[in-house]
Amino acid sequence: MARPSFDQLPLNEGDPPFSAWGLYGKDDELGTLNLLTPEIVAEAAKEIKTGTRVGLDLPLNYLKRPSHNRQALKHTIIKYPRPNHDDSIELNTQVSSQWDGLRHVAFQKERLFYQGVTVEEISGPDAGPRLGIHAWCDNGGIAGRGVLLDYCRWAEAQQLPGYDHMSNHKITAKNLEAVAKAQNVTLKKGDILLVRSGFTKGYSQLSDDEKIAWSHIKATTWIGLETSIHTARWLWDTGFAAVGGDQPGLESFPIWQKPEEGGLENLALHEVLLSGWGMPIGEFFNLEKLSEECEKQGRYSFFIASMPLNVPGGVGSPPNAMAIF
Repeated sequence: MARPSFDQLPLNEGDPPFSAWGLYGKDDELGTLNLLTPEIVAEAAKEIKTGTRVGLDLPLNYLKRPSHNRQALKHTIIKYPRPNHDDSIELNTQVSSQWDGLRHVAFQKERLFYQGVTVEEISGPDAGPRLGIHAWCDNGGIAGRGVLLDYCRWAEAQQLPGYDHMSNHKITAKNLEAVAKAQNVTLKKGDILLVRSGFTKGYSQLSDDEKIAWSHIKATTWIGLETSIHTARWLWDTGFAAVGGDQPGLESFPIWQKPEEGGLENLALHEVLLSGWGMPIGEFFNLEKLSEECEKQGRYSFFIASMPLNVPGGVGSPPNAMAIF
């Protein structure tokens, strides 16, 4: 069966805008991860040539103070009478490198998640585990051909007007196509796309006081993908299995644009990607060393493997991801 184009969405009359519910069957919980077929993954393994590995997770206590009143990492070392230790970890999965799972953001107007799952099915008194991140684990995790589009390096080289790591600078689909061309990388169906916006580079240059101030004052402004119909069309029609970046949210914030300016009908990309397509969204990925390795090797594609925490009904998870060259 041919995969429908973006302009053929939604697939079913009455479903939310741009949704692809039922494309992989009414009980599907994998969404665009269905693109990671054994054949696609086997082909992606050919990216491994030198064996160089790069971790893609930031420390779990990366943020000096998490924004939006989210709980910071609580790590406790448990000492025993003998010279042995355990430890316990308590964290909000949104405060460092993360995959947003399919329970994270619904279509706000309809209050429906991927495949029409309701809020009550996730957090109501009779809730079950449907759409939990454990479904990705049961399917073998996320693995395939990764591609880094190093927007930060490209924008700095271009001296792009208005580019600022810590602003709400919008990265357009045309920009990303230009980056891919400059890097001489071909994008393929089933790719796992990583976009280096430069946010973590900018954040690392702040003082501790500035980092705390950011979490209180500026955490509703960040660089990211443009929330537009053009971006959504490009992501869908290119055929990415998942998409991630190094910023707090995949899309620039504030996100809203008027429809006449290419806006997404008052929708966030989070709504369309997570709840429309079942596409995992990665945020706060550690892309600095990856950028250096790609530049060193002169290539921007690699094998990527990620095994989220196997939490039944989980909403999000650290990616536990690595790139292998």
